[in-house]
Amino acid sequence: MVKKKILVMTDHMPWGHRSIARAIYGFLKTKEKEENFEVYYAEVKSEMGISNDIYQFSYRYLPLSSRIGRWMSYLPQIRKVIEELSFTNLSAPKKVVQKIKPDLVISTYWFHSHSLAGWKDRGDVNFKLWTVVADPWTVLPVSYNSKIDMHLVYDQMGVDVGMKECGIPKNKILETGWWTRPEMFGKFDRKEARKKLGFSDDRQVVFVGGGSLGTNSLTKLLPALMLIKGKVGFIFNTGTDKLAYNLVEQYTRLYKKLNKQGNVIIKNLGWIENMGEVLAGVDIVFGKAGPNFLFDGQLPILEGKKTET
Repeated sequence: MVKKKILVMTDHMPWGHRSIARAIYGFLKTKEKEENFEVYYAEVKSEMGISNDIYQFSYRYLPLSSRIGRWMSYLPQIRKVIEELSFTNLSAPKKVVQKIKPDLVISTYWFHSHSLAGWKDRGDVNFKLWTVVADPWTVLPVSYNSKIDMHLVYDQMGVDVGMKECGIPKNKILETGWWTRPEMFGKFDRKEARKKLGFSDDRQVVFVGGGSLGTNSLTKLLPALMLIKGKVGFIFNTGTDKLAYNLVEQYTRLYKKLNKQGNVIIKNLGWIENMGEVLAGVDIVFGKAGPNFLFDGQLPILEGKKTET
């Protein structure tokens, strides 16, 4: 029997779309032999011009601007512009598809989904196209496209938005729950995780995170650390935001000079690869309430607690 090929595709940026793609790919990889298919994974740079730079800037420094972007995404004029831009983006994802020749493409990045949908609609290729609606409740209408075969959504909210606001038939929407990376289900030893982080006592450890891109708003917490008298540990995760990382570094040096008691231990980790292990060693998680942050984060903490008791 010929094996079917599944291609999981996402953008090259380290944001939630990539985490979701890795979660789906990781799960499907465990089912290859059982289901007799082959799974491939591709991170493909999107061609959106200055749009990515604008998005990253507003995400980090003007988070409230996302409301404007969501409102604008409902405008027919914006949808038309997106469709036109998606043709200029097609070249890179098209090359990957032509090389692998998959029977099914699962795209976790909405812009690639639009590009592939337009190509598929012209009748040049014959593969099934599924897309992931990568927001649980603040769902953007650009995540839906009537030319796509299936939309994977978190819960009934995604179903309702797709059907009622975007006119997608029910048979093109699949409610799957959230897509969590396999490594977040690891069995982590809490004491060992804390030891690796540099905490040898029983102090409370607070994880402060701003998502993969980072956010400047987290640094507003720094002055309050001067007021803490008890022994506490803080872990800062600033993602790829170098400005936020440098601000935490500067504050840490200042704190050590002004507070000789050293009651507060600050660990500035920047970008974190072993997120599951890090979270297993903390007591409190504080930060941007993004979906991957919430769904991924609760698993290691619970597992870490279990291994201690």
